[in-house]
Amino acid sequence: MSSKYGAVPSASAVVTGDIMVEVEAPATLSAGYKFDAMYDGQTFSVTVPPAGVTKGQRIAVPFRPLILTAEATPINSGNNMSLLGQWKDGLCGCCKFGCCHAHLCCAWCCPVALMGQVLTRMKMSWLGNAAVETEYRSTFRKTLYVIIVYFVLGLIFATPSPELTKINGAYVDVSPTAPTWKIIVNNVLNLSFGLYTLIVLTKLRAAVRERYSIQEEHCAGCEDCCCAFWCGCCTVAQLARQTADYDVQRAKCCTDTGLEPLPPVLTV
Repeated sequence: MSSKYGAVPSASAVVTGDIMVEVEAPATLSAGYKFDAMYDGQTFSVTVPPAGVTKGQRIAVPFRPLILTAEATPINSGNNMSLLGQWKDGLCGCCKFGCCHAHLCCAWCCPVALMGQVLTRMKMSWLGNAAVETEYRSTFRKTLYVIIVYFVLGLIFATPSPELTKINGAYVDVSPTAPTWKIIVNNVLNLSFGLYTLIVLTKLRAAVRERYSIQEEHCAGCEDCCCAFWCGCCTVAQLARQTADYDVQRAKCCTDTGLEPLPPVLTV
């Protein structure tokens, strides 16, 4: 199934003949998993054979030298081999890897940051659009900039919290009155950040469904928006689990992809 999120503007290839190279497995992987290897300056996808591999095991795989032309090549799906057509788990499966798992903590404390990490895995920009490598590599950083700017401006234009005092048997708000312009700016700021999160998370969920050929089950045509609106934390956590294999790669809160980098793959 072709997908606009499954390709980036890069290059297509003309086959010049296969050769066999040896690749060292970066981790213990089950049959069918895929990972990237590099040979002669070219990155190619390696599929783990039926018997599986253990970390450090060297396997012989075919390598197809390519001549690049101005087309587009598919994005490698990486180490994650989810079953097509279905979610790995439900929207409420947040505690699948434990209540203190990094992806859950990030989804609970700063869901927009986790959203930025999943956008990077999906090779999308901070605005939720398909992106070239030079753009999606900075997606997580730009998402953090959005969060920082929002909180800094929120502190600058914050309005006083209500202070209720009981007067003559009734509670009255005696907090200082904020200027009208400050209230407007504060409301616009909160609305803008909320809309940004809603729109980008909706586009991200739609892209993940398209990548894994998952059909909408409820609210046809607006399921992605409903999930993002009513349960953003659970939604972004589910997307994080869908686009990674936490049994193979540890989750990290502060990396671009939210994953611990695998050891480099050596080829000879």
